[in-house]
Amino acid sequence: MLPTRHANDDSSRRSLRPPQFGLRTLLALVTACGVLLALRQWFEPIVLFAIGFFALTIFCHVVGNAIGTRLRQIGDSSEGAAVEPPSRPSRIAPQPQDFAPATHLSRRQSLGWSLIIASSIGATCGAVGGGLLTFLTARGHLTPLDVAIGVIAFSVLGGLAAFAGFAFVRVLVSAVWQALHAPANVQSSEPSSK
Repeated sequence: MLPTRHANDDSSRRSLRPPQFGLRTLLALVTACGVLLALRQWFEPIVLFAIGFFALTIFCHVVGNAIGTRLRQIGDSSEGAAVEPPSRPSRIAPQPQDFAPATHLSRRQSLGWSLIIASSIGATCGAVGGGLLTFLTARGHLTPLDVAIGVIAFSVLGGLAAFAGFAFVRVLVSAVWQALHAPANVQSSEPSSK
């Protein structure tokens, strides 16, 4: 007599099962942890951390690959879609009215001289602050080379911070300005309730 196949057998086979492991896998994991702890007497803790992190990275990669393969096998169609033929095409070509209007952020444009001025001001403030900070926090003998290194380092940091901050704020203000002053013909498609 042949075994009867239930309807929920197919659905359980098409679902993503919870992770399972056997006794062999558990013993292999315990052995790997034991070896890693035994290496503690010969290696520094940072080396053991790097080995453990590398092993965990490989493990996560393999698990992600297995889950992705399983999801690809399952597919993204429901059970009803597999039984009944679709009544309409599954993909409809998008129309131009389906998209929002293009923003100014989609265009590549220079931020202009104001960005260079802001970066120069940031570099100057960083240089002055770095020189003062190096001079005030130094204990003992201070050479001009020490002050110069502080000035140069803080000048670079100040210039980069000013560049990033000014560019971010300018793009943000431009996006908000465009959103607030959108054309009147771009309205919501929902009918207004009166």
